[in-house]
Amino acid sequence: MGADYDKPPLLRTSLAVGVLATVTMDAAFVLASRLGGEAFTSEKAGPEPVGRWAAGLARGRLRHDDIGAEPEQPGEVAIGLATHYVTGVALTYAYLLTMRGLGRRPGLLSATGYGVATALLPFLILYPSWGYGWFGLRADDAGRMARVMLLGHTVFGAGIGAWALALERRRRTCR
Repeated sequence: MGADYDKPPLLRTSLAVGVLATVTMDAAFVLASRLGGEAFTSEKAGPEPVGRWAAGLARGRLRHDDIGAEPEQPGEVAIGLATHYVTGVALTYAYLLTMRGLGRRPGLLSATGYGVATALLPFLILYPSWGYGWFGLRADDAGRMARVMLLGHTVFGAGIGAWALALERRRRTCR
């Protein structure tokens, strides 16, 4: 029996760490909006546009001229939150799988760097699909959107690292 035998199931770990890291990201969004005010808020970023976009995807529509001008969709906040958390778990799974494949343990620095890299997803997929262009440059608050996304994804990555280490420590002490 090799070292892999002692490793916890990756999917279960990814679910726990991914949800906790995404909660940490959301808490950072709330704290930043309270402390930084308008500099760290954008009505264009949140569960509503994510849910509206995901509802459009379910109907086969990827691209919008302006997601904010689209009619509200029934349950878009719930759909947006579900999409946000499922994405957080999937990205966490990808990170943990990569670390395991490289024979490395998750770490705060590598996970934070990974989180920063995941900010490319909204910059290169969501924002253009929402009608805001690459990096949201066509939006009237592109700078705020970039700040909010970079902050959130940096904290998300740090959350992956911190929660993965905390769960690993807990697992070791419970043996």
